[in-house]
Amino acid sequence: MDEIVYFEYSAGAQAIDPNIYQYKVDGKKVLKIDYPDSNGFIAIHKKNDETEYIKASYMKYKTQKH
Repeated sequence: MDEIVYFEYSAGAQAIDPNIYQYKVDGKKVLKIDYPDSNGFIAIHKKNDETEYIKASYMKYKTQKH
């Protein structure tokens, strides 16, 4: 089974927000990144029991076998 190990996204149009934000599953801050749900949201599970949901115009993720 493949797991997402790295995720990057841009929140807005290039002219408004040219920054690309990144999350990496490191086991310290980010424990797990879920595949997009049926509405296109990716869930990022953090160590402090927080879950951040992201849906953006640009999303890219890298997977590896678990």
